[in-house]
Amino acid sequence: MSETSLQGNPKEEKPPSRVPESVKRIIAMEKENETNASRKSRIDLNALPTRQYLDQTVVPILLQGLSALAKERPPDPINYLAAYLLKNKTTFENNNSGTNNNPPQNPQS
Repeated sequence: MSETSLQGNPKEEKPPSRVPESVKRIIAMEKENETNASRKSRIDLNALPTRQYLDQTVVPILLQGLSALAKERPPDPINYLAAYLLKNKTTFENNNSGTNNNPPQNPQS
């Protein structure tokens, strides 16, 4: 037997499955929507009035930090607050709703 007869005729292989054009269009539209959504959120922050911008970006973490500061009353409040903000910033990043699900942590722990 020859090698070709053991492996079969290469011309008889199944053609690669084709993705229908409608599915390709849907995928392209979804990718475009994701890109537009990320662009829109950046543009929206720039378009907001100052008060709304601050309310959506820094006020939530700042209020939590000030609350912890008032509770702890450390001797160096500025450094305490700075440490708190740096330690907990990931909890509040990309969260424009002003709410967080993770409790903040004390920076001195």
